[in-house]
Amino acid sequence: MFDYKIEKTNVKISASISSKEWEEGVEKVYETSKSKFNVIGFRKGHAPKKVIEQQYGDNVFFDDTLEFFVRQTLNEFLNKNPKLEPVSYPRTALESYTINDGIKFTIEFEIMPEFKLCKYTGLEFTKGSTKATEKEIDHEIHHLLEDNAKFESVDRESKMDDSVVIDFVGSIDGVEFEGGRAEDFPLTLGSRSFIDTFEDQLVGKKKGDKVDVNVKFPDDYPASEYAGKKALFKVTVKDVREKILPTLDDKFIADATEFETVDEYKKHVAEHIQSMKEKNEESKLENEILDYIVNNTEITVPKTLIDVEVEQNVKRLEDACKMYQMDIQDYLKSMNTTLDDYKKSCEERAVKNIKARYILREIIDENNIVAEPKEIEEKLATMPKKNEITDEDRIYVENGILIDKIYAFLKANNKIISK
Repeated sequence: MFDYKIEKTNVKISASISSKEWEEGVEKVYETSKSKFNVIGFRKGHAPKKVIEQQYGDNVFFDDTLEFFVRQTLNEFLNKNPKLEPVSYPRTALESYTINDGIKFTIEFEIMPEFKLCKYTGLEFTKGSTKATEKEIDHEIHHLLEDNAKFESVDRESKMDDSVVIDFVGSIDGVEFEGGRAEDFPLTLGSRSFIDTFEDQLVGKKKGDKVDVNVKFPDDYPASEYAGKKALFKVTVKDVREKILPTLDDKFIADATEFETVDEYKKHVAEHIQSMKEKNEESKLENEILDYIVNNTEITVPKTLIDVEVEQNVKRLEDACKMYQMDIQDYLKSMNTTLDDYKKSCEERAVKNIKARYILREIIDENNIVAEPKEIEEKLATMPKKNEITDEDRIYVENGILIDKIYAFLKANNKIISK
């Protein structure tokens, strides 16, 4: 006999087992577990209950009998409430036990509470333009020209975008430090390859100039022995070279790319930009739709699920730090945060992610969205060949198909305005 109380995400079952029921339960446990006991004078599994209790103690079957009734009560409760979904392991507490009155215990666990989806069809969303602009096309072409640029020595003062060839020796407090010396080093001014204002101090210099460059290492510099310290670099400018971009014409395009003319290449660049923007805008649209549904659907997320996801995030970060031989605390300090603050940010993401998972599952159920076996097989056939396709592979593919279908459904059933 039991009753229960549900408060948001918490379920508490209170059960009472009479002394008669308890004895019957002990008998059942004895029958299923008697073969585990070795009793002198009896074949294994044939010793009477009383004899086992005399040898191993009166309470030898207590824990297993309690577990029997907990499992029975829990199964009966879930059968009566099939829509409830436990998300944590049940916690059992013994309330009382006497020979005459029997036993009383409680079972507590968390569930994912039922929720009602907000309106998610017939809405209006905006999708950004995917057309390639002249500015974007020119930007890509400029990259191509930059990649094929040449540097020619010039007899003038250096300026930004020039390349200077330098020798340098770095020191901290008058002592040369490891890795602070180089010869014939080519440095593009404005590339921000060096720390602080190193490159700025070489602007306006000519071949043969000797320059004292004073800089400060960043406080979060990876080599902690240099972090935050001031350094002096003795620099000799050995050459100043001007960047010369190639002429954009059909000959250059034919030499540098797989295309024959500037027009062909521009068309290719425009199509590539449009394709990338299309993917980006589709992704932004899907996120906007999901964010709307998540933000407008009331769900109380169980703490158990949040804690699990937060710990998984922390574990992933710890593993990543170990790969780079870093302590997680040192890493978080370098990012100007703490473990508590990091966990707090993880909690916010966890709540959103968990809500999204259950919302998408509910949309799947409400609209009978399925991944057909044929679709799964076809998708598996496109994956890299493996010796054996695992259940995990199938689940991964099935989930991917379902996600694609959900977003296709949402976009088809809402008004999408293109800019």
